[in-house]
Formats: sequence, C-alpha cells, structure tokens
Amino acid sequence: MGAHQRFLLLLACALTAVVAFGALPHGAGEGRPDSPERVRSSAAERRHTDEAKAATPSPTSFLRGLWTMAVRDRFPQLATVGTEELTVLADSQIVSYYGNPYTADMGILGQEDLETVVAQLERHAARYDELNGPTDVIPAIHLVYAVAQYHPTDNGNFLQYVDDDDVRRYVALTEERGMLLFLDLQIGRSSVAAELPRVLPYLRSPQVHLAIDPEFAVSATEVPGAQLGSLRAADIDEAQAVLQELVDRERLPPKLLIVHQFSDGMVLDGEEIRRYRDVELIVDMDGFGPAAIKRAQYQQYASRPYAAYAGIKLFFQHDPDLMSEEDVLLLKPRPAVVIYQ
Repeated sequence: MGAHQRFLLLLACALTAVVAFGALPHGAGEGRPDSPERVRSSAAERRHTDEAKAATPSPTSFLRGLWTMAVRDRFPQLATVGTEELTVLADSQIVSYYGNPYTADMGILGQEDLETVVAQLERHAARYDELNGPTDVIPAIHLVYAVAQYHPTDNGNFLQYVDDDDVRRYVALTEERGMLLFLDLQIGRSSVAAELPRVLPYLRSPQVHLAIDPEFAVSATEVPGAQLGSLRAADIDEAQAVLQELVDRERLPPKLLIVHQFSDGMVLDGEEIRRYRDVELIVDMDGFGPAAIKRAQYQQYASRPYAAYAGIKLFFQHDPDLMSEEDVLLLKPRPAVVIYQ
C-alpha cells in the first residue's frame, strides 16, 4: 500500500472516530441525577423537546447506521485502497484452452490427456508473455461444464454435465499450477438462474470463474444448435449479481464473467447490462473464420458499451488462417482474454 493510500486509510479512521464522538449526546455518561428544576420542566418544554427529537435522528440510530455501513460506502475515495492487487485484468492477459474432456469435437481439452494439454498451454502462455512486455500472462482452462445437446436429456434441459469428480480434478490442478479455471454454461432449455447453483460451490475457489454462452440458450420449444439462442441483459445481470454476492459473502477477489457473442441477436438489450463492483465482464468475440473477418467482428463487439473487457476465440482446426500471437496483440483494444478451441 502506497503512502497516499495509507494517508487515506488513516484519515478514514480519524473521521470515523470524530463522527462517533461528535454524535454522543452532550453530557452523556456523567451519571448525575436530574435536578428538581429539571423534573419540574413545563409541558410546553417537553413538547418542544419531543418535536426536536422527532426531527433529528437519534445518535444511537446514526451510529448503528455508521457501524453497519461498508467502509467503501462511507468513504468512496477509499474504494480502491488495498484492492489493486485483486483486480485480475488491470495489467494482465489471460490465455485459455477451451473444451470438454468427453469429446474431441469441442476443442483441445478433449483431444489430449490433461497433463499434455496443460504443458502445451503453459508453453503457449509463455510465448505471449515474451511478446507482452510488462503485461503479465495468466494461463487458464476453459471447461464447458454444461454442454448443450441436440437431443432430449433426462433432465429435460438438453444439457449434459461434466462429472463432479472431474470438475474437482480441474479445480485442484489449476490451483496447484497457478492457473485460472472458467466453468462454461451453455444453458440449453434451462435458464441462467437455474444453472448457476450447480457451479456455485466451485466458484468459491478464488481461481474459478464463470462463462455463459447465449448461442445455446433457447426456448422450451427450440433445440440448441438448431436455432441460434440468446440471452437478455437481465440474464447476464443475474449471473453478475450472484457473483457479486459470492464475492461479498466469501471475501473473494473479483470474479470474471465471459459472455460469448458472434451475432447481434445473441445478446438482447445489451445496453441495459449493469456494471457490478467486483465482477469483470468480458465479451468474447466467438466464431471461426478468416482472420480479416475476425478482426472486423472483434472491433464490432469489443466496442460494445457493456464490454468492460474484450476477448477473442481462435480455432486451431477451423480458422483457415489462424492468427499469430503477434496478430492478436496488434488488435485494438488488446484482448484481455484469448481463448483457443
């Protein structure tokens, strides 16, 4: 913590003490009984006193509000004191490998054993780190936890889930290797609100974050993948609110939320999406295709007002001219998250 921040913190403590002492009633704690003259005060004086009390908040209620108010609410200028190191994306870039361990079709996670994938990811992140100058590079695993299906499933939501034992293996591995883990929800015929409780226990780990995919979020009469899905601002805010509440309750560092998008219709009324204090929202420009088209689409979605940070997804097998690391770093703004599928 710098000298300026220490000064602000000490100032906050001093102001709290001044307010607390100043709020005590005059003469409180002297322990003297009322004099006969005081007891014989007139009814008019008592009415005047009662009216004054009604118009002025009691010191006790004032102090109770002060004590229960968060420090950052009492002193907004201290909102960032001591928290800079907790902000993940301020001076870092994430390089992530995407997929599902049960199928090779969804990406690299299902194409090799986990140790091989992790070793390749660490080497890939190191290449970005060499090119990035002072910007730190954090490797991450992007695990599609809830996978949309083209056929009905027993749960009725057209979703298949990664086994809990396998998820715990990813949680332990990323913690041990200093990586991040994203758990991705494809929603299907379910809802964001209904799917969040499934991953909430894992999100209690500081390195575990959330992603949601509007592409596969469909109505009760549609089939994921057959029709292009969508989410509304309220759905995304639902996820943000749950993450914020988790951060507050568990005293966690800020959480990241990735929202995939490659079509305007995937995020409806996006201008209504709110900002949450401890949730860093990333819009990932999804979809495969030629590099020139991907650059244009990246500019389109990175500039959305609800995109606090921008990400891009690259496809090892489906991008005809896979962008190099140098190409990615030339994008403006610089992608906060780079996902390889």
